[in-house]
Parts: sequence; structure tokens; C-alpha cells
Amino acid sequence: MSDQEDSPLGRALRIIELLAGAPEGMTLSEIAAATDLVMTTAHRQLATLTGLGVVRKTRAKTFVVGERMVRVAARLSGGADVATLAEPVLRELADKFGETAFLARLDGTHVQLLATALPDSKGQAYAQPGRDMPLYAAASGKILLALQDEAFISQYLKLKRHAYTPNTKTSEEDIRADIALARARHIAVCDNEFDPGILSYACAVLDPRTNEPYAMAIFGLAERFGTVSSANVETQLINAAERLRRGLQAH
Repeated sequence: MSDQEDSPLGRALRIIELLAGAPEGMTLSEIAAATDLVMTTAHRQLATLTGLGVVRKTRAKTFVVGERMVRVAARLSGGADVATLAEPVLRELADKFGETAFLARLDGTHVQLLATALPDSKGQAYAQPGRDMPLYAAASGKILLALQDEAFISQYLKLKRHAYTPNTKTSEEDIRADIALARARHIAVCDNEFDPGILSYACAVLDPRTNEPYAMAIFGLAERFGTVSSANVETQLINAAERLRRGLQAH
């Protein structure tokens, strides 16, 4: 074994790699045996890793990967597992209304699309995964902005804003009003504010493993989608977001 592998950092990495492959957890003695560490050294390493949130000790006195490590893994994956789990939920939502559904996340000061589902019917609007959208002018952006703290919002509102359509709200007063409404209703709506002729709805999905916020949205041509009961759209959207949240929790 190299000096690096036998260093405190090397021993810590061996434990993390071991636990990453043992979601059911391992006892102190099992970890010590599997990593060729004496019990006292393994105990000391686990105490440090537990204190940092990288490892978690369960009620059964086994050790599992901690929330901090899960957050790191989720960020390294770029939300790929979330997008995969979201696909069937988005597909069901898209087919229910005959419109396009998508999942997005916050990327700096923009919305980044991760996954899109189109219905079987023709003539629907389309959103390209990877496309960036402004927080203040898209329903998905509004709901993500509503989840941010005041420090983020204040800094964001200092940025230059562009009116994409005559309906785009660019004043701080209007944007803050939309934030307050989204927080109160848990739904954000965008009517001809970003893409002309497009009506969209969005709600938040918090990954229970990492507390990372995502936006689930559905949109279509306003002249068609606008004839559908908004209450029904919002209820179905919130239900779909909850199904995804439960799926993430079980994953």
C-alpha cells in the first residue's frame, strides 16, 4: 500500500468508496476488516467523516453515506438521475393534456432544461433540453426564484432585464409580486411573457436527498392551452411533482 493510500485522506477515501457500494450500511468491525484498518483507526476516521456529514451513523449502529456526500454525487451527475426518474412522470403529464412537459433547474441566474416530454399529439410547442431561460420571464424561472433567499433575489434584480414580449414583466415591483404569488400558491404562471403565444405553468420539486430545487413545468400554445381549466392543470402538475419527489426519496 502506498504512503498516500495509508494517509488519513487515503483511509477516508477507502471508507467512502466502501460505503458507496453498501447502501444497507456496515458496522464498525465490518468497515475495519474490509479496509484493513485497526478498530481504533477506523473508529477515528468514521468519527471525523460523521462530523463532516460525509458519513451517517444509523439507529442500527451501522454507517452509511451521509447527506453531504449525496449532495456532492448529485451535483457531479449534473442531475442526470433526477432527469431519468422524471421522464415517465413528464410523459404522463404531457399525454394527459396533450402539451409539452419539462424538468428544469437553476443554473446561475438562468433556468436550464434537463428533460422534456412531448405528447403523442401533433402541433405542440417544444422545449430543447439544455436551453437557458430567464428567471423573471418563465414560469419555471419564477418558481425557482421564489425558492431563493432575499440575498440572492436582491443581487439578481440588479442584473439587466430584457422584455421578450409586450407582456414581459421587467420592473422590480412586478417581479417581486410574482415571487410573492408563487410562494403563496406554490405555482407560477407565464402567459405570453417569454415566448410569444405560449402559456406555461410550473411548480417546485425539492430532491429530498439533497434539498436541490427543480421546476416541473407544462406549456403550450395559449390559444389552445388557455381553454383548459387552470385549476385542473395546477392540481395535476402538483400531483406529478409529488410523484417525482417520492420517486427520488425511494431511489
